[in-house]
Amino acid sequence: MDKKVWIALILSVVVIFFYPYLIKWYYPQQEPVAVQQAPVDAAAPAAQQGATGAASREAMPATIAEELTTVETPLYKAVFTNAGGAIKSLELKNYSRGQNDPVAVNVVQKVAVLNSFKSQFDINGIVETPVLSSTKKSFNITGAEKAELVYTGTLSNGLVIEKKFVFSADAYFMQTEVSALNKTATAVSVRSDLVLSAPVSGKDDTGYHQGPIVKTAKELTRQDEDDKTLTGSSKLRWLGLEDKYFLAAIIPVTEVQFSWVTEVPSAGSSRATLQFPVNLAPNGVTRVAFTSFLGPKEYDTLLGQKNGLEEAIEFGWFDWMAKPFLVVLNFFNRYIGNYGIAIIVLTVIIKVLFYPLTKKSLHSMRDMQKMQPQMAALKEKYKGDKEKMNKELMELYKRHKLNPVGGCLPMVLQIPVFIALYEVLYVAIELRHAPFFLWITDLSAKDPYYITPVLMGATMFLQQKMTPSAVDPAQQKIMMLMPVIFTFMFLSFPAGLVLYWLVNNVLSIGQQYFVYKTPAKA
Repeated sequence: MDKKVWIALILSVVVIFFYPYLIKWYYPQQEPVAVQQAPVDAAAPAAQQGATGAASREAMPATIAEELTTVETPLYKAVFTNAGGAIKSLELKNYSRGQNDPVAVNVVQKVAVLNSFKSQFDINGIVETPVLSSTKKSFNITGAEKAELVYTGTLSNGLVIEKKFVFSADAYFMQTEVSALNKTATAVSVRSDLVLSAPVSGKDDTGYHQGPIVKTAKELTRQDEDDKTLTGSSKLRWLGLEDKYFLAAIIPVTEVQFSWVTEVPSAGSSRATLQFPVNLAPNGVTRVAFTSFLGPKEYDTLLGQKNGLEEAIEFGWFDWMAKPFLVVLNFFNRYIGNYGIAIIVLTVIIKVLFYPLTKKSLHSMRDMQKMQPQMAALKEKYKGDKEKMNKELMELYKRHKLNPVGGCLPMVLQIPVFIALYEVLYVAIELRHAPFFLWITDLSAKDPYYITPVLMGATMFLQQKMTPSAVDPAQQKIMMLMPVIFTFMFLSFPAGLVLYWLVNNVLSIGQQYFVYKTPAKA
């Protein structure tokens, strides 16, 4: 086998094997830090309010009776508090905490702690969280219904505040509006803040970002733990807090001069604050609208907002390929109802698209095998003159129109496909805990009994036996070791990825049988 073929083959194996470890090395695992959640009060301690500015300080809250309002839809159950109109908890009904833990995910324990989406106001350097009231204590909406939750209250300077949420039964998005009315006889100027807080920062144990994320008209920024504070006032499309699967985001709707502050005050905590000025003459009123989101990073859901919210899904280096893969998988799953079968259908489509190249590659390998005696003779004849030997080999390839690396091109070109599918299986929440059949209950986790990796290795061994091999016995032995190497590589890979490779091998065997049974052109 030609040296270039070996180089290409070895590089392919190295990339496939080391990609997960490269990700973990590039994004080192962070030691978890226990973060104590503050009690739901009218305001948080001043030390936790860095977004309000160095000159600001927290107003001492009066003792109040906390009032809770429960909002339930087919998608979630949320609890709001009257302290700034914040979200105290939000449980996702369609997502459990673990494969063997049926308890619904509480998103505030992921990307938003108590008091997220809280409204607070900077009045002459003193931050005040309004104590609000609402006439509703609980309500449940279904079908295509919508419902409103309205909070009202008064600041210490006489400014009347109203905060309104509009819920849809079929969406995680909440239309939010903050309005202020100046009933005093003098002009009033304050700064209004909308605050998100989370018990996460840095990178998780799989190497994906968690913490502040900001999308402006120019770029997407994920804040590292080393950057304690970031500020901006450019055209903001949205800002929020994220982990691999969930997102809390504020999306401005009203055209106002917004500024934002994102912070990582300590390991294991983060905060994002949207700020805007409120300047009112006597009897003046202003209203600022947002879209609030707190839920899963479902690609189709985020894409539907048409503001780049889908970029919160961290697809990695091959996102240009991973996104179409996820769209296709979601499409097939919508009609089939099983992501495992969707992966099989996607594999078939990929094999069909690659078939012309595969056919050419197989013919090239067969022709290379036929040329082995001539190549061996040239190597023996010019074994003392390496330059002359290489020149004669190239002339031989040219005469017979052979490409020495043509046989391994399908393997090399499948690397982007492999990595893109790897990213989809690891970051797409749609495939989180997605079952296939029998013992495979989570396509994003490894096969618990290692059955599919062993089957994959067996099909790869059969494929090697069918492939035209070099004359050199040593090279033949090395090639026969490849199925063993790949089997051990794939033991810890997601079951969905192993399923893809297994089906790919089976289809490749069928293609090889068909091509080799078809007489070659003279």
